[in-house]
Amino acid sequence: MTEHAVRDYRGQVASIRRSRLHPQRSDYLYLHLRRLRDDLGAALAELPATDVLDVYCGARPYEPLLGSGTRYVGFDIDDAFGCADVVSDQFLPFPDASFDLCLCTQAFYFVPDPVRGVSELSRVLRPGGHAVLTLPVVYPGTERLYSELQLRELFDGWDDVVVVDNGGTVVSIATLAGYLLHRFERRAPRPARPVFDALYVALNLAAEAADRLERRYLWADARLPANLLVRARRAGGR
Repeated sequence: MTEHAVRDYRGQVASIRRSRLHPQRSDYLYLHLRRLRDDLGAALAELPATDVLDVYCGARPYEPLLGSGTRYVGFDIDDAFGCADVVSDQFLPFPDASFDLCLCTQAFYFVPDPVRGVSELSRVLRPGGHAVLTLPVVYPGTERLYSELQLRELFDGWDDVVVVDNGGTVVSIATLAGYLLHRFERRAPRPARPVFDALYVALNLAAEAADRLERRYLWADARLPANLLVRARRAGGR
């Protein structure tokens, strides 16, 4: 790999990590990314863990949300971002009871057999260890979508199963609108790109205001979450 390619590669990883941890209003998925970061950070803060496995880790964007003393292992099926510690097409090639926490963000839908996938999460966790997953509900191109009921069925037999709506209807609408705008942006000539930045900012400012109103006045009503966050404890320990 040439020095220029390495710089581009590192720049791509840095850009992904910046957008996930510090999304800006000019990001087309700003509200989606912000709510995902906030809810994931809150869930992880309640789960002190020493040995952590990041399943389908990608660019490892959420590693900084974990404690400084964490022994962190990134697993993926390829090393597209140069960030995986273990690369394998075998799902979770690790010994039994290796980790205190398994994290899988926006990627569990790649697992072809979800029942076996959850069983493997349980196998590599120590008794009392936790799994934390986030799964998209509203995002084009996602082949496997899960409802809260399906997730609770998958984690049947685990303890303290919690499924949280990550963003409500407003976040879902903003996510789809931003996605569509981004599709147009990719086809637009480069001089038009600043126009899209302004459109993203306007969209996200309006969505933020509407999201605050939804959370204050309509949260008890039926809503369509952008994502679901699952937290579950493997049986057998505290």
